[in-house]
Amino acid sequence: MGLFICQRMEKLIMNEEQVNKVAVEEVEETLDNDNIKQLRQEYKKLKAENKQFKTQAMDSALSSIGLSSEKGLGKAVTKLYDGDVTVDAITDFVNTEFGEDAINAEAPAPAAPPIENVIQAQTRVEQLNKLGVDNAPADALAEVVSFVNNPETRVKDSIAAKLYAMDSVDEQSKNK
Repeated sequence: MGLFICQRMEKLIMNEEQVNKVAVEEVEETLDNDNIKQLRQEYKKLKAENKQFKTQAMDSALSSIGLSSEKGLGKAVTKLYDGDVTVDAITDFVNTEFGEDAINAEAPAPAAPPIENVIQAQTRVEQLNKLGVDNAPADALAEVVSFVNNPETRVKDSIAAKLYAMDSVDEQSKNK
C-alpha cells in the first residue's frame, strides 16, 4: 500500500507541474499578444506621423520650386511622386515627367500694377469726354416701351422687362 501511495503522490506532483507549466505558457502567450498589439498600435501611430511630416516636407519643397500642392502641377506631383522629398529630387522628377519648362510655365504672369489700371481708366474717361458722350441717364421708360414693342422680342423677355420696370418704379417711389 505504501508503494501505491508513493506512485499516487508522484502522479499528483507531475500533474501540478504540468498545470503550472501550462499556466506559465498561457501567461507568456497573453503577454506576447499584448506586446504585439502595443507594437502594432505604435507602428500605426509612427506611420501616420511619418505621412504627416512627409506631406509637410513635400509642400515646403513644392513651394520653394514655385508650385502649389493644392492645384495644378503641384497637386499632380503630390499624387504621383513617391521618393526622396528634397527640392532637387522633386525638380528632377518634374523635369523628367512633365518636361523641362513645366515649372516655369506654371508661374502666372504678374498682374498689371494698380497705378497703370487707374491711368488707363482715366484715359478712357477723357476719350469719352472728347467724343461728347452724354452722361445723363436715358429715359428708362422709353427704352422699356421700345423693347416691348420690338417684334423680335420674345414674350418671355417682354414680360420680364415689364416686371422689372414696375419693380424699379416701386423702388424709386419708396426711396423718395
